[in-house]
Amino acid sequence: MTVIAFSLALFAGAATGQNMAPPPPRGEQAKAVDKRDAIVRELGLSDEQKAQLRDLNKERRPQVQAAQRRFREAMKALDATIYADVFDEYAYGQRLAELQKAQAEVQRLRFEAEVSIRRILTQPQLEKFRELRRRFAAERKLQGPAGDKLRDRPAIRRMQRRQGQPLARPVVQPAKPQ
Repeated sequence: MTVIAFSLALFAGAATGQNMAPPPPRGEQAKAVDKRDAIVRELGLSDEQKAQLRDLNKERRPQVQAAQRRFREAMKALDATIYADVFDEYAYGQRLAELQKAQAEVQRLRFEAEVSIRRILTQPQLEKFRELRRRFAAERKLQGPAGDKLRDRPAIRRMQRRQGQPLARPVVQPAKPQ
């Protein structure tokens, strides 16, 4: 999920979370709920804005899920075409076009959601939202593909340690021939 889509999910989830008491979240889900609550508090959304976001999410969710499903299916079909026993150039072109169309639909829905969110926020909230997006983007840059923090990887820690201190390796003397 991109930062923007993640932000939309956070807003919409925060707005929907007020009417129902969900089961207590665990692990990563708990972190997402905490972030969502923090965003809502930081932006100071009114009850009306929360309702608008809830409605927006309710309306768009089926469209987004369907578009994402079509994209996944198009990816699988393209992959199957590429790695088929006999490569078919024409089928490859068709599957690639289908994938591009599905990807364009996902992106269109994403950007439409961003515009809708922008219309709901006041100017001060929009400025705060931009700052939050920058912060999320910076956090994502520090994460690896598996979601782990790059700075926590052993090689990165060693490199950071070395940048602060000269590398002190014991000098190995060659053995004296006897």
